[in-house]
Amino acid sequence: MSIMKPLMNPLMNSLKNSSRLVLVIGGVIGGLLGLFLVPARADIPVQKVITPLGIEAWLVENHTIPLISMKFAFQGGEVRDPVHKQGLSTMVAALLDEGAGDMDARAFQTALENKAIKLGFSSRRERLEGSLKTLSENRHEAFRLLSLALNEPRFDQDAIERIRQQMLTILIRKQEDPGSIASKIFREMVYPEHPYGRDGDGTKDTIRALTRDDLVAYREERLTRDRLVIGVVGDITAQELAELLDLAFGRLADEAIDGYLQDVKAKTPGAVYLHRHPGHQSTILFGHQGLKRLDPDWYAAYVMNYILGGGGLTSRLAESVREEKGLAYSVGTSFQPMEYGGLFIGSLGTQNERATEAIALVQQEIRNLVENGVSEEELQDAKTYLTGSYALNFATSGAIASQLIGAQILGFEPSYFARRNEYINNVTREQIGRVARRLLHPDRLFWVVVGDPAGLDDLPLTKLGQAGKDAGAAH
Repeated sequence: MSIMKPLMNPLMNSLKNSSRLVLVIGGVIGGLLGLFLVPARADIPVQKVITPLGIEAWLVENHTIPLISMKFAFQGGEVRDPVHKQGLSTMVAALLDEGAGDMDARAFQTALENKAIKLGFSSRRERLEGSLKTLSENRHEAFRLLSLALNEPRFDQDAIERIRQQMLTILIRKQEDPGSIASKIFREMVYPEHPYGRDGDGTKDTIRALTRDDLVAYREERLTRDRLVIGVVGDITAQELAELLDLAFGRLADEAIDGYLQDVKAKTPGAVYLHRHPGHQSTILFGHQGLKRLDPDWYAAYVMNYILGGGGLTSRLAESVREEKGLAYSVGTSFQPMEYGGLFIGSLGTQNERATEAIALVQQEIRNLVENGVSEEELQDAKTYLTGSYALNFATSGAIASQLIGAQILGFEPSYFARRNEYINNVTREQIGRVARRLLHPDRLFWVVVGDPAGLDDLPLTKLGQAGKDAGAAH
């Protein structure tokens, strides 16, 4: 379950997915690429491929279908955009396939279509990602076009202005979206002095100020080989792949040039912040400091959260808040690890008149877990689900490629995939009890409520925003 990023950037991702990613496959070929399924198993045979130019990729060969799927990522992303250039990563990702080399946007798209190649880019908080899917017989042309997009993007002015208008339109829509409003307030209050507190999609002023020179500099300074991770699945050998990787990525600069960021802790005041918004429902976010992915307590925290609020309709929060009391349409929690920090965060949607009761019950459930831990039955049920469902992360070639780049970003070896369920099975009730006391603090949770709820004054929490005299920093 991931809350923070989707609420930070939901509409931009939606627009990019619907209108920016290249939809080039027709008829039967399109169906093949979309349904490039492989047996769902986690103990996949991963090869490390090192090219003559020193580029590394992880490869899973699968010659049963004549298709190749590749995903790659340049670490850095929106969090490294300068404060006066917020939205830069998003604009670059949207423009990389809008013409390259001697081809304008239409000619570039036609070249992709003629060979049934699917190419796309997206911007995320801590990386810029790309994906490439092609029939294996067209692999050379696919990697040649990718090379053009990465090394010779045109950044034509008409394309820049079109994407700029799309980004500004999205900002307007986000101003009326309760989830986006709640995310903005939460982000700015929790990380007031860190780039995590900014909107990766930018502001009206920063988007309007971005220039073609900014885009060119981003490509030259931040799409670099030292930040690159690559995962490939499909009908290609290691030797064939090495040649094509050098074609696509070999001309990129060796090292990135950008700012240095320090770790940051979430500032959560143990308060409720109200932003009044018309409607019958309240959208609520809550959270406090979490942990990073490589923390030794990660697996115990992961299993604990599944029991508390990460297990969908079977979690404690869903059963008590949603099923037994009928207080919320949805409720859930997650740990969100980031490169420079981590969050424990949750969300719920409820009727205005029941928002106060729902908040109090969530606090009670979290406090109950801290004080009493989990039962052996809950622990075994969680392990059964988390280990049994893990193979579903490897059900398609694209999903496997995503797993390959995710593991590389974390510094894991390929053997991690076969050992991951062992880490889950080793979690004990005693570990969860200790981790709950360390990581869950119901009295320190920061709550953001967007709606028109009644009775917030009854909560023993400091009131911020329109719920109190202190207007806070966000609005």
